[in-house]
Amino acid sequence: MLAAEILLLLLFAAIEFAVGLLFAWAFARMFQVRLSKRTRLWMATVWAVLGVMPTVLGINGGL
Repeated sequence: MLAAEILLLLLFAAIEFAVGLLFAWAFARMFQVRLSKRTRLWMATVWAVLGVMPTVLGINGGL
């Protein structure tokens, strides 16, 4: 059971990271700036951490 939860959390983190990359791309397009690869990865990592943190802490929005 615990292994399945960890795998689901890793899958969720990977999806959040992908969404973070999309966010970094959209940010660069919207403000017409060039972001380095390192900056885009940093933005995606922050997005993923902030997206996964409520799940890890057990905060589920009252559901």
